[in-house]
Amino acid sequence: MNPMVKCCLLLLLFLAVLLPEARATSCHSDDLHALWGFAGNLSRGAVLLRAAWSGAMCCAWDGVGCDAANGRVTSLCLPGHGLVGSIPGASLAGLAWLEELDLGYNSLHNISGALTMLRGCQNLTTLILTKNFGGEELPGDGFIGFKSLVMFDLGDCALKGRVPGWLSQCKNLEVLDLSHNQLVGTIPSWIGRLDHLCYLDLSNNTLVGEVPKSSKGLNTSGCSPGISFTNMSLYLKHGGRSTLRRQLNHAPNVIAGTNNIVKSGSNNVVAGNDNTIIFGNNNAVSGSYQVVYGNNHVVTGDNHVVSGSNHAASGSHHVVIGKHNIVSGTHNDVGGSKNIVSGSNNVVSGSHNTVSGKNHFVTGHNKVVT
Repeated sequence: MNPMVKCCLLLLLFLAVLLPEARATSCHSDDLHALWGFAGNLSRGAVLLRAAWSGAMCCAWDGVGCDAANGRVTSLCLPGHGLVGSIPGASLAGLAWLEELDLGYNSLHNISGALTMLRGCQNLTTLILTKNFGGEELPGDGFIGFKSLVMFDLGDCALKGRVPGWLSQCKNLEVLDLSHNQLVGTIPSWIGRLDHLCYLDLSNNTLVGEVPKSSKGLNTSGCSPGISFTNMSLYLKHGGRSTLRRQLNHAPNVIAGTNNIVKSGSNNVVAGNDNTIIFGNNNAVSGSYQVVYGNNHVVTGDNHVVSGSNHAASGSHHVVIGKHNIVSGTHNDVGGSKNIVSGSNNVVSGSHNTVSGKNHFVTGHNKVVT
C-alpha cells in the first residue's frame, strides 16, 4: 500500500476511536413522520434503511442532517442505497426545512411525481437525483418550482424530452447537470441569462446549437469555492461518448485519467477513470468507477460508492454510507458509523461493530462478528 494512503488510514482509524458522537437531537414530529413515510413505501435497500431508522432521534440516523438549534431536518443524503420505487405521496414535502436532498444512484421511478412533491420544499438548494428514472419523460414547461435551487443534478437518467423552460425560473442555479440523457431540441437561450451559473453539463444528449453568450450568464467570478470553471462550451457536445475536457480554476485539484468530474471541493487528488467527486474536500481517490460524496476520504481500489465523512476504503465493490467507517475486502455494504469491516460479502448497519470473515448480516451496535 502507498505509504501516504497507509498513513491516512491509520489517522482515520485514530479519529474513528477518539471523535465523539454528535449529540442526538429529537426530531420534529412532522419530520419524523415524513422520513418514516419515505422509507416505508420503498423496497430493496429501504428494508435495511428501515431497520437502521428506529426510535425518535432521527437527527442521528444515517443520511439525515439537522439544524442544531431546532432539530429540524435540513439534509437527506442516501446515494447508492439501493432504494427502489416511487417516492411516496407527500412524504418528503413534510420536511419543511429541507435544504439538501441527494438520492442519486438508486432506482427511483416517476420523476414527474417526485418533482411535483419536492417543489413543496421551499428551502431546497441542492437536489441530486443522478441515475434514477431510467428513460422517463422530463416534465415540460407547465411545471413550476425550485426557485431556491443552487445545484441540480439529473445526469445519467436517460430522460426524454427537451431542456425544460421551468429551469429558467431557477435564478440561483450555480450547477446544472443534465448530461447522459436523451434530450432533444435546441439549447435554450435563457441559459445565458442564469446569472450565477458556474457549471453546465449538457453532454451526451441530442441537442443542437451553442451555449448562449451573455454578459451576465455563465459567469464564474462569483461561484462558490471549488466549482469555478472556464470555457463553458467544452461541456457541450452533440452526441456520442468522448472524453470531456474539464478545466478547473482551482489549482489544488490534481486530476489524471479520463472522464473525471470534480464539481466542487478543494485539495482533491483523483487518479484512474470514470470517477465523480461531486462535493467535499481533502479527498484522495485512486482506481476507477468511484462516486465520492463528503470529505476527508481515502479511497483505493475500484467500483466504490462512498458518502459521508472520514472513511477509509480499500479493495473493490464496496458501498459505504455513514461516517468514520474503515472497510477492507470485497463486496461489503456498510451503513452506520465507526464500524470496522474486513472480509467479503458482508452487510453491516448500526455503529461500533467489528466484522471479519464473509457473508455476515449484522445490525445493531457494539458487536464483534468473525
